[in-house]
Amino acid sequence: MCAGGQDPRPARHEAIGERVRALALESGARPADHGFGFMFPALCGPAHRLTPEPRTLKDLARLAAAMAEPQDKLQDTVQDTLQDSPPPPRVRSAGDGDLPAAYTYLVEFLRNDLVWERRTPDAPGLGPDAFAPLPSLAGLLNRRSGGLDLDSIYDAPRDPQAVRRMLVGTVSPKPNGCPHSRPPRTGTANDLPRHPRSSEPGRDRAPRMSDARNDEHLILGQLHVAFLKAHNALIGSGLSFEAARRALRRRFQWMVLFDLLPKLCAPDVLENVMAQGPRLWRVERPAGLFMPVELSAAALVLAPSMRRASYDYNLNFRNVEHSALVTRNVLGGGRDRPETLPEHHVISWEGFLPFAAEAPQRARRLDTVISGAPESAQAVATHHLLRGFRLGLPTGQALARHLGLKPLKDDTLLAALPDHQRVAALPFCEATPLWFYILAEAGNPEGPAGRHLGPVGSRIVAEALWTLALHSDASILSQGSLPDFTRFSLSDLILLAAEEDGR
Repeated sequence: MCAGGQDPRPARHEAIGERVRALALESGARPADHGFGFMFPALCGPAHRLTPEPRTLKDLARLAAAMAEPQDKLQDTVQDTLQDSPPPPRVRSAGDGDLPAAYTYLVEFLRNDLVWERRTPDAPGLGPDAFAPLPSLAGLLNRRSGGLDLDSIYDAPRDPQAVRRMLVGTVSPKPNGCPHSRPPRTGTANDLPRHPRSSEPGRDRAPRMSDARNDEHLILGQLHVAFLKAHNALIGSGLSFEAARRALRRRFQWMVLFDLLPKLCAPDVLENVMAQGPRLWRVERPAGLFMPVELSAAALVLAPSMRRASYDYNLNFRNVEHSALVTRNVLGGGRDRPETLPEHHVISWEGFLPFAAEAPQRARRLDTVISGAPESAQAVATHHLLRGFRLGLPTGQALARHLGLKPLKDDTLLAALPDHQRVAALPFCEATPLWFYILAEAGNPEGPAGRHLGPVGSRIVAEALWTLALHSDASILSQGSLPDFTRFSLSDLILLAAEEDGR
């Protein structure tokens, strides 16, 4: 890459966004400390959880290490990268599923938009220094509204030159001597708005938004930019700020319920929920709404499994490792580094969604394997396995039995896993961490085979997102609420955002 560095991403200070957050609240954004709870409170007891003892943590660490993609497959990827001539674009790779690659980042965007956790001062931490589940979830609060309200988009500044519009950042010119150029049909307004350079690492070119998680990776950041531009395109059609925000929120709800869920959930489960509503988790009034930890810490933690080891990012950068697209690595450090995203790093969505005659690259199939560098994959798996343990999530088998399903256990669980994971999974044959169980269920060759979630994962995701959508701002599920559009997919979002490039 022509611009970049290997500087680690600095820690962020929460104080950066306090002013922005206050303005967003004044303008109608609805983050609230609804907190977290259990979707299935009957399974909160010790009998339904992993055994709280030091050995459990050691076994979880071994399981996390086994979730990393085997070295022999990584070596094949490295050899392909080192060829004298680069491989053709968007070649289907081993481990690929059927979903276009952009949906990996829609799932990640959705989770970030639903959940932004904070702890009360007296809440115990969630680190690996203790081997017992938290006594309660009371100390964990959610800074998001808990609905499909696009809090992460509207918790940000508006354009001071046109206050109905959201502020979008401008890309930097490419470095001198760089042979690459901005992708075709893209404009200069294609970055998140950023603070200027600063000697304070947490503020240096940080995005002007109170929650900067969507700036951690270029693909996720470019999706966030697309939402900002889509709002501005709706403003361009003559809507007021409030009307455009309502219109985009409703389109987002439609996208999640009718574009994303059919791609993630088992068809029979989703059809049942859409036709009859949730049968297990019903919330009658918004006052009783909370974020289910079974969703936020397990069933919706799908991006690590779906993420490819490398991407064709645009015409300039093909077969680029996922880690090379970390935003901080691209911006780099030092005086000669760009102020904003360099123009040749604008994404080409044609490689991620079915816009062109050539098929887009695919997300990885859903299973228990995490691609990429083994150390990074193990760190991600360790984080999510330990988090589920400390939150006191029920085991996959306990939840399956609660749903009236025959659980994967013993030989049936091991048969659903790749060979290299079976030894590490032996201690969990009868009581499996919920996150791992949901991925194993999805990857089961005798079941979904990676095409979508299995019955447990599908039930949690479909019921929870349906309920959260029902209680969202201007919900499209409200009785008598008719949308002013016929459909709205992720591709439609990108096309709507592209209208801004043509202005």
